[in-house]
Amino acid sequence: MRITEASIQRLKLEMVHPLKTARGTYEAREGFVVSLRDEEGRVGQGEAMPLREFGTESAIECEQALEQYLSNLSRGLNPCMPPLPLGEGWGEGLHANTPAARHAIEQALLDLQSQREGIPLSHLLSAEARGEVQVNALLGAQGAEALAEEARRAVAEGYTTLKVKVAGRPLDEDAARLSAVREAVGPDIRLRVDANGGWKEPEALLALESLSGYGLELCEQPVAAEDPDALFRLCERAPCPLAADESLAFPELLQKLLTHPRTVGILVLKPMVLGGLLPTLAVAREAARRGMDAYVTSSLDGVIARAGAAHVAAALPSGRYASGLGVGHLFKNEPENHPFRPVRGRITLPRKPGLGVSG
Repeated sequence: MRITEASIQRLKLEMVHPLKTARGTYEAREGFVVSLRDEEGRVGQGEAMPLREFGTESAIECEQALEQYLSNLSRGLNPCMPPLPLGEGWGEGLHANTPAARHAIEQALLDLQSQREGIPLSHLLSAEARGEVQVNALLGAQGAEALAEEARRAVAEGYTTLKVKVAGRPLDEDAARLSAVREAVGPDIRLRVDANGGWKEPEALLALESLSGYGLELCEQPVAAEDPDALFRLCERAPCPLAADESLAFPELLQKLLTHPRTVGILVLKPMVLGGLLPTLAVAREAARRGMDAYVTSSLDGVIARAGAAHVAAALPSGRYASGLGVGHLFKNEPENHPFRPVRGRITLPRKPGLGVSG
């Protein structure tokens, strides 16, 4: 199969309300959509949403990598659809330090490949892929009262797992916020928190001991990504399960997490950061072989990237934990109707061939 046409389109997603995390406050996300057309008229789509704070390249580096790769395509240097699994040779000119660019190209190629085979992308990734994916609701309000009201709405919509950003503010404020959420939704709703590496080790232990009283399912990345030893020590003392997130952006730390005897038990997988759907699935499978669990989450991406993430989430060895893909409500210009919008806290994957997102 030959690629006959390739294009890049800029994408900007404005937030309904600025989203505050321990790493910063985000008012918009900007990236690129890649479209690849084959000689039979099929179009595969991929999305790149780079952000250095999330562990990817810069927007300029991403755009340059995409333009170079597509320039190679137009000159016929890489004109054919590579077989699965995509080998190292498929991405000539796309370096490991441009994971968002690699994600976009790989996703577009996988979209085309699954269309060619007449199967959904999830079934290209795994013959045993599930038909739906459970997702959590990300709560974005800052004040306790507003957060509680947002939590009530999410539960009324069918979500059974809620996620709250913590750290970057006084601990008593986070405690008040979680207390309001727990009181609003009752004891049966799963509640997870994400510190985005915003605590020092002593602060993290104090915070987890305080916040665990609200029945935490888990805490994502309590300490800095660059300090896995602190994370390992916390795992031995924390009153709730810990999940590694930003640490996975560093290949050497990811390997350490997978092999350390006292490692965390849960990995948070961002396909945009890991460089594609296939690398994400490979990490999840290796984690499962080592007795660890994993779930997929968005890096505040658009519909195309979230669609790919939903397909890989359905292909994970385990669907125990809700994935973090219900973030469309955070964006002003989210399309009104698309098949990857959660309904009753779940995304039902389209059965049509390919990614399932209209161009």
